Amino acid sequence: MFRSCWKCNRKHVKGKCPAYGKRCHSCNNLNHFSVVCRYKDVKDVVVDESEDKEWNKTLIIEGQPVTFKLDTGAEVNVLPLSIFNLFKSQSKMRKCNVVLKAFGGATIKPVGSISLNYSVDNLNCVIDFIIVANPQVRPLLGINECVKLDLIHFVNDIEIPNKNKLDQYMNMAFSSKDEFIQNNVELFEGVGKFKGTCKINIKNDATLVVRPPRRVPLTVKPKLELKLKELESQGIIAKVDQPKEWVSNIVIIEKANVTIRICLDPQDLNKVIKREHVLIPAIEEFLPKLTNKSVYSVLDLKDGIFQIPLDVKSSELCTFSTPFGCYKFSRLPMGISCAPEIFQKRYQEKFGDIQGVLIYFDDLLIAANSIKEHDEILAKVVQRAKSLNIKFNKNKVQFRVPEVKYLGHVFNVAGMCPDPERVKAVVELKEPKNKLELQRVLGMLNYLRRFVPHFSTETAALRELLKQKVEWQWLELHSQTFKELKNLICDAPVLGIFDSNKPITLQADSSKDGLGCCLLQNGQPIAFSSRSLTDSEKNYAQIEKEFLSILFAVNKFHYYIYGREVEVLTDHKPLVSIMNKNIVNVLSNRLERIKIKLLKYQLNLKYLLGKFMHIADLLSRSFNEKEIQIDDEDMIGTVHTLTKQLQMSEIKKREFKKATLKDQGLKKVQQYWETGWPSSIDKVPKEARSYFRFRHELSVEQDLVFLNSRVVVPVSLRKSMLLLLHEAHCGVEKSKARARQVIFWPNINDDIEKMISTCMVCERYRPQTIKEPLISHTIPHLPYEKIGIDICDYGGKSYLVVGCYLTKWVYVVQLRNKSSEEVINKLKPMFATHGIPKIMICDNVPFSSWEMKKFSKEWCFEIITSSPRYPKSNGFAEKLVGIAKSLLRKAGPEKLYEALLEYRCTPISGMSVSPSQMLLSRKLRTKLPITQTELQPVVHKHFREGLIKKQARTKLYYDKQAHVRPEFISGQKVMVRVGTQWEPAVIVKKHSTPRSYLIKNKNGRIVRRNKCHICKTNIQTNKELNPDYHDLGDEWSICSNNTQDNGLYHSNNNPVNLNLNTSHTTFQNYYLHNNNSASSNPVYITRRGRNVNRPSRYDDYLL
Repeated sequence: MFRSCWKCNRKHVKGKCPAYGKRCHSCNNLNHFSVVCRYKDVKDVVVDESEDKEWNKTLIIEGQPVTFKLDTGAEVNVLPLSIFNLFKSQSKMRKCNVVLKAFGGATIKPVGSISLNYSVDNLNCVIDFIIVANPQVRPLLGINECVKLDLIHFVNDIEIPNKNKLDQYMNMAFSSKDEFIQNNVELFEGVGKFKGTCKINIKNDATLVVRPPRRVPLTVKPKLELKLKELESQGIIAKVDQPKEWVSNIVIIEKANVTIRICLDPQDLNKVIKREHVLIPAIEEFLPKLTNKSVYSVLDLKDGIFQIPLDVKSSELCTFSTPFGCYKFSRLPMGISCAPEIFQKRYQEKFGDIQGVLIYFDDLLIAANSIKEHDEILAKVVQRAKSLNIKFNKNKVQFRVPEVKYLGHVFNVAGMCPDPERVKAVVELKEPKNKLELQRVLGMLNYLRRFVPHFSTETAALRELLKQKVEWQWLELHSQTFKELKNLICDAPVLGIFDSNKPITLQADSSKDGLGCCLLQNGQPIAFSSRSLTDSEKNYAQIEKEFLSILFAVNKFHYYIYGREVEVLTDHKPLVSIMNKNIVNVLSNRLERIKIKLLKYQLNLKYLLGKFMHIADLLSRSFNEKEIQIDDEDMIGTVHTLTKQLQMSEIKKREFKKATLKDQGLKKVQQYWETGWPSSIDKVPKEARSYFRFRHELSVEQDLVFLNSRVVVPVSLRKSMLLLLHEAHCGVEKSKARARQVIFWPNINDDIEKMISTCMVCERYRPQTIKEPLISHTIPHLPYEKIGIDICDYGGKSYLVVGCYLTKWVYVVQLRNKSSEEVINKLKPMFATHGIPKIMICDNVPFSSWEMKKFSKEWCFEIITSSPRYPKSNGFAEKLVGIAKSLLRKAGPEKLYEALLEYRCTPISGMSVSPSQMLLSRKLRTKLPITQTELQPVVHKHFREGLIKKQARTKLYYDKQAHVRPEFISGQKVMVRVGTQWEPAVIVKKHSTPRSYLIKNKNGRIVRRNKCHICKTNIQTNKELNPDYHDLGDEWSICSNNTQDNGLYHSNNNPVNLNLNTSHTTFQNYYLHNNNSASSNPVYITRRGRNVNRPSRYDDYLL
């Protein structure tokens, strides 16, 4: 059977109470019904939510201090064995048959019992303890010992201290605000803390953001460390030792009094927070509670959001990085987008049930018909605040005032009337002094014409003054008309009443001397305001004045817009991008401070052309001179985000400032930063036009120009910055990426590309060129029609390797030496066996010798040599070398022929026939058993088509990442790869073989190279941009016997005119002809003057 639930007065299963989440009609509290409400017959309720604390007492046991828990539910005294072992007691432990039963039913078997000496408050006694071995058991003093030691008293009557204090407080009469504060000092000191925690909910698809710590100036570090310790001691932040998934940055504001303030930069977090959308009180809800009251008081929470604790997960979301490690906010930080709703909800929960109290965000209003009623309500508020540990701001207390201003209205005993402050800016409008000022006035009136009855009639007299042929003359008629129009604007139907359900729009603008703003709903004005700038504010840059006008607007209309989404219209477009940036990317210190102050509002900035900003523009120019604001101390402080973090020596900073002030383009940028940019690029001087497209991202700070967080480099320093940027000789993209982090000037990317393309060091060590599409050898139609040949070395011996391009038949023959004569002697028996091929593909050495040329001519076949240092062009022969080495390595030289026989009988990869079947049309007899039938000749006709398909498939895969490179022309300056480096050269002419060129290298020699070893160069004689550059005229001068005649590089860059044939004979004749003698070796003179002779053993070869 279930007992009746005290929350709903029904019987149900545990955890299924129907009253959960429901609100009581009697006390307005949650989670119970009115029928069982404990407070419905109670007139006043004072809630005490103080935390339960354990009762402890320290006793001296056998000379050792031991802290005991006073347990009124225990009948014995308990001491853990681990603590007992620390005593040097001579008493012996006795056996104990008692079984202890703990709360919840668990049993504990004791080790024994003992009597020990103890002392407390100069009293020495003996006490009996039960010793237990469980280390988790705490030392306990039972009820009997607690009474014996006078630690607990039995009482028959219970006092109600809260009630007595409440009565006592109500009997006290405070004559002034100061007396009220003095008698309740604890309400105004320290940082309060609401009971319970709040939760920040983020979207499920939120991308985690971890920001690295920002650099902090050395002068600020000690202050930051002290501030962190102070906040930690107050319980506002806590140290984080474990890695967190979300880490934000902080902004450090150094005030004029040298103290600092820490703000979270919640830009990333706000994007993913899910709002609670708590219903914010509307003016309609306040009217019946505030009107016709005679006494009011207003209490403002001190550091309001800091009084709301966060739960564990929400606190981890508010983790921030510092140079001293990571910390997290234990209280709700400023700038969190969901803070207004959380704040309103918690404040309402704590005080909303007190009759006569209204809660509007951080303000608590008390409205009463008499001082006695007021004091009763105030007493309840004070008592509740003390019990909840909530603190108020003593500087903002309004105590027993006869009227109060709220949401654009004045409430008093007479009722309600509009707040004169709403229209004061319009009432104080000065009469126009010329046609231009009158145009602004009529522009605002025209904007409001749909709310002004008989607009044309009312403004006719003023519009007459704007006619071209009418001379300006302001008469009494015009003054009367102007006054009547102001009265129209300041009253219905032009001036509207604020409706919390309608969208809110703010117009804010600044002139050189004043600020103006207007609150609108659906285009109808709700309130106006304006003020003059202070002397220091008049020195602000124009963008700072414009941003200040928005701050002025939100402060003026705080009660209307706080906690609501607001559209802000500005005629200064850079402010739109500034509001969307992280604080660290806002460069001006003043702009940063203003942005920090705007974090608590939900603003959506939109750009509106100045000619449509009628109301705010007029108010900023014809401002209320009586409305003067004292300079805000926070605006004098320093936000440590950029200039103090600029890693630049003082000498370099002075150099930058000096060069910036001399730079004509940057001087104009600084001027436009202060006064505003022209509307079109045609109005900008030529020297500053390149900055026009970046105008919304440029800012000026301490005489330096920045593009976002990058320093704009003056023209005179750009070359030196390029050299510093390229000190590591990184590539184009990396150099651009590095520049994007630190420096900027217009067309910087083009300058970086030009500098790197003319850097000799980068050219010398540039990576290998990209591969081009594969050019496959044509597969011949007949066996041994085309062969590949090469020499391989293995085990200190040389072997001649020959293969057929069609049948893949392989010959491996040992050579005594690598001379042309020995190679020819090995080739003749092969040709005698298989016939003379038409084409022989080979390397240059030794197959390009005169003896080989003579042999090919006598035996009627053509020798085609591969490009020097490019073995891929003779890929088939290179593969044969690999096969030969594999056979020699695995089978050994002594069994080479057995291995060759087996290889020739094995089907080639991807085919079903072997080399012997393709060449001899039969299978060869080997050591493996085979039938007679299998040895019969069988002609295979279609294997060539299979080889072509296989070759096409290989080309398809190879060409996927290949690109066609442009051809070179004669006389073109290039770089040629020599080993792992690149050296300058000149194209002589194209060779007959694919992708091969004859080039002239830096030593004056003409050599043949494949296209993959050649790349174009952009190096010019520009020593200013590249100090590593050497004049190519000196680098390439050809110092042979007739240097003057053979020079290929000329200052006029004319193509090289060399009449060369591709045959070896012609080339050799040319080579010898240019050195005056066929028998003499060419002599080259280095730049150091050393003579270099070509070795005579290479006379027969073309290198």
